[in-house]
Amino acid sequence: MEQTPKKSPESHKQPRIGKVLTQARKPTTMKIVAVIFLVTSALLCALKLHYDQAVSGASATDRIQYLKIYAQLASAVIVGFGAALLGVLIPETFAQTRHTFERFRDSRTAYSEAKTGVDYLHLRLCTLDLKSAAAHIQRVHVKKHEAELYDELEFHLKKRGIKHTPGQWGDELYGRLFLARDILETNADKWDKISAGERLNLIREVLAAPKLDPLEDGAFDVTWSEQKGDHLALLLNCVKTSRKQ
Repeated sequence: MEQTPKKSPESHKQPRIGKVLTQARKPTTMKIVAVIFLVTSALLCALKLHYDQAVSGASATDRIQYLKIYAQLASAVIVGFGAALLGVLIPETFAQTRHTFERFRDSRTAYSEAKTGVDYLHLRLCTLDLKSAAAHIQRVHVKKHEAELYDELEFHLKKRGIKHTPGQWGDELYGRLFLARDILETNADKWDKISAGERLNLIREVLAAPKLDPLEDGAFDVTWSEQKGDHLALLLNCVKTSRKQ
């Protein structure tokens, strides 16, 4: 009975890890800043009321003296407000910077593990028994979902010249993994009895052989963007030439 691939979950539209963690941080910091602002405002208002009461009916000379005293107190309150604010914002800035760096690093790792897991799927599966092959497909599938949880996935795709949205990229990986799983299910009875070469042929009947990703101009002293035809053949020739040198 033919299986119909189910649509991969549109996890790129769901809240990402980065957004969830960042949104969890903001309320705490904003609350602390708001409390500091309210306390400072209350102190300044109290000083103003106390000053008005103190100078009520006082002479001009006394008013000047009161004004100097309360100005110094107000300055102390404002300086304290600034110090408290910096005491909150500076650690938060460092923490946020570190959090952003770690999230970017983790997102790059998740993307790389998912992409290389699918790129080398042919070779990995043909060398594994049925149980191990099924477990490997499941692990790669989990890596795909982990990569999709990060907002930074779109950046990694653009950096590598992939013109797909995170959702399209995820669905393409899902499609390949689904076909690989279907190959195992269809050939479950004989998978452990056939050779690695026969397994590879079965896989390639369904999954296309891996394609050579575009190489950057200058690699092997070749302007690849201007080359037409089979880049793989040209690459093989470049490698052979470099070995002779």
